[in-house]
Amino acid sequence: MNYKLKVLYLGFAFPPGLRTLHPGINIAGHGLETQMIRELRAHCEIRSVGVLPVEAPPLPGADPASGVAHDLLLLDKAPELFHWYRSLIQLKRQYHRWCAEGWMPDAVLVYNLSPIYNNFLRWLKKRKPHPKLILLLLDSAQLGQPLSPTRRFRQRFKPMIIPVEEMIGDFDGCIGWSRSAEKYFTPRNIPFFWMPGGVTPHRAALARKKAGDGAGDDPIRFAYFGALAEHAGIKALIQAFQQTSIKASLHICGSGRMAPEIAAAAGRDSRLKFHGLLTQDECLDAAQDWDVLVNPRPATHGNENNFPSKVFEYALCGRAILTTRMAGVEVVLGPEASYLEPQNLVAGLTRELTALSVIPRSELSRRGAMLRERVINHYSWSRQAAAMAAFVGQISVPPAAQAARC
Repeated sequence: MNYKLKVLYLGFAFPPGLRTLHPGINIAGHGLETQMIRELRAHCEIRSVGVLPVEAPPLPGADPASGVAHDLLLLDKAPELFHWYRSLIQLKRQYHRWCAEGWMPDAVLVYNLSPIYNNFLRWLKKRKPHPKLILLLLDSAQLGQPLSPTRRFRQRFKPMIIPVEEMIGDFDGCIGWSRSAEKYFTPRNIPFFWMPGGVTPHRAALARKKAGDGAGDDPIRFAYFGALAEHAGIKALIQAFQQTSIKASLHICGSGRMAPEIAAAAGRDSRLKFHGLLTQDECLDAAQDWDVLVNPRPATHGNENNFPSKVFEYALCGRAILTTRMAGVEVVLGPEASYLEPQNLVAGLTRELTALSVIPRSELSRRGAMLRERVINHYSWSRQAAAMAAFVGQISVPPAAQAARC
């Protein structure tokens, strides 16, 4: 007989259709979770829970591929403490119902560390028997950051707050997006699997073919799409670009607190082009008018603990890529991408933007095509999900059941 792994997934993706109502929230994370869970269902029997920052009314007729059809929806909004407690109670009750129905997961796979889920896992771990707890660590601004004695003392008295360094010791395994995060788990004898994310290959077809690609004498067009915030390095990118005297343009799209500032800068500098917020699919298409996509992520805000998922989107666009070297990105993209160190970011960006601005467009197009082929062949979500399921199965499933699966 074939045994199918039972997994309880705790995440943050929107249900189908809701993304269009709240386009500025959880942009990258929603797409990533939706694609990942869809492929994981081929290997696991999944029941999923979503924590949302907004009310989620049902949207009849919504495209199932546009979100995750959760079995339970919880809220995390102001007043936070009220909704944390309320959601925790709802999640415990639902778990009791599943157990009463005879469905008990082999593993709980939880997306990052958060108050509601952390406290649920602490409660779950006290139950006998309990499923294995697997952390899906996409990012953490606190992991590895020293806490002052005063802040550590204050945390002890904050309801439902569990320090990150304590919480990670509760897990039986970790699937980490960043290679750098492994050092926090191996000393604790917690199995670690590096899995930086993936792509859904057919999405590459959403990008129209660019007329005259590889030809033309127009200035090189650099571009960035993603979060418009300090942690993403967009401010350093604009500063570096404006310091150059190159004949090029810089196109920016996304959402965030810096959007008004960037729009104003574009009004003063004709080389800057601000396109506002585009969906991920719209970015794939818009990128066909650009030549080099830039990921200027700095070594701050806990960025060493995550993998820049935008580089997968960049690679699907078939455009050349300039990125900081962090979290294993050079392993994923290989030799065809251009790299700079995250330290001295403005100086490095100025240097690399200048160098790339004189490379023939045909060569940049060749590099982009190679990058797209590389991620499609080696980092498809179907392949990544199979590897994830195998890792979870090794930790969660008893030997007899593993034999039955073979």
